[in-house]
Amino acid sequence: MPVTPFHYPLAYVISKFDGRLSLPGLVVGSMLPDLEIPFMVLLFGMQPSNRLVLHSLLGAVTVGTLLSMLFTVLVYPRLTSTVFPVSKLKVEEKCQSSGGLAFSCLLGGVSHVLLDVTNHAYNPVLWPFLGLYETPSPIVPILGGAEMASFLIHTSMIVLFVGLSIGKREHFWEKLLIG
Repeated sequence: MPVTPFHYPLAYVISKFDGRLSLPGLVVGSMLPDLEIPFMVLLFGMQPSNRLVLHSLLGAVTVGTLLSMLFTVLVYPRLTSTVFPVSKLKVEEKCQSSGGLAFSCLLGGVSHVLLDVTNHAYNPVLWPFLGLYETPSPIVPILGGAEMASFLIHTSMIVLFVGLSIGKREHFWEKLLIG
């Protein structure tokens, strides 16, 4: 998987396709699936696969969207305005519960799952319909294996993030975090 924050550039790019999309919803939705990893480690110990429900399309669309909505409405405004120099009121305004926010959270979760397909040899994309190791990535072999694919995806996300950051001096954090 790209390191969790490296899912951000894709969320930002998706937000630019339609002004009705919520950047906070896309950001939270694109990062939330990785929250299942520490919980799975705590519950089950280290196992070969530490991705399951939230890393499947079904989980991203259902549980992932619901959790992303809750996190975006209840946590994102406070967390963002505490850590970064942005107005809590402006963040709360963008994080209002709505159909657009729900759709943004859904798109963010699905983008996470699909981005992970590009650099994991196996993904639980079709779980529970197919087992964890029954859905090999069709992309990783084309990119030269898991290590090369991971390197290429991480590098691409870093370059994309740097590109998105250039020229955004005024209201930098606001533009990057709430759109």
